[in-house]
Amino acid sequence: MQNIIAIYGPTCTLKTEVAQELSVITGFKVANRGEWAVTWAKYTGKPTPHALADEFHRELDEETRRMAQRDEELMVFESTFMDAVLKGVPNVYWVRLRSSDEVRQKRWTQRKEEAGGRTRQLGESVAARDRDDAALRQRLYGGIDGGVKPVHDIDTSSRTAVEVALQVWEAFEAKSGIQVVTHKPVMDKAAARGISPGPTKGKVSRYTAKQPPFGGYITDERSGKDIYVHKSALGELPNLEPGQEVAFDIVADSFGGFKAVKVRAPA
Repeated sequence: MQNIIAIYGPTCTLKTEVAQELSVITGFKVANRGEWAVTWAKYTGKPTPHALADEFHRELDEETRRMAQRDEELMVFESTFMDAVLKGVPNVYWVRLRSSDEVRQKRWTQRKEEAGGRTRQLGESVAARDRDDAALRQRLYGGIDGGVKPVHDIDTSSRTAVEVALQVWEAFEAKSGIQVVTHKPVMDKAAARGISPGPTKGKVSRYTAKQPPFGGYITDERSGKDIYVHKSALGELPNLEPGQEVAFDIVADSFGGFKAVKVRAPA
């Protein structure tokens, strides 16, 4: 593997959501060790993955490490124990996520209520899951963390998965040199004059999420300039249509220009 973004941290810190957003942004695959463990626990009637045999977990770890050896440009790996599973693997960009216990419990409850019997959030509570995870880490890895030093240690308590994913990707993109936005015009510095970062409004001039550049452009009402928008910046909006009025924030991008984030319905 040429590059790995490895996301780890306690339950309900948006690990899965951030990994999925990174996949949406980049088009690269996600490997979720925890998803396999939860799926097998549900299938075998276990209360949490902690109740699964050590042999299952060790085989799963070996499979994860084999995936990390694939000849691919980049993959995103995530799980509570990814710091221990991929410790010592080269070319890993470490991301640790955390949140307050109160926020984590709210996310836990919301997932339980919204998903009903289909929920993948196993266990009785965040605190109970933390105890199970600590016991499983003790059994499998001697009770200590992987000892890795994360590039990012992000508190997601008051942030969305999209915001965190964009932060991680922009920093990783600058470090690795990988660029996934194709067919984007070279930034004309003169064309950027008059554009100011911050909240604004505008109209969508063109947009497509199915082919490069996997997004489109919004005409900023303040400057009159077209601002690039990636499909990952839409948040809760399902899509954009030419002529649609939206509110959004302008931020600097990795190309020396600007882009739209936090696209939303106008107030």
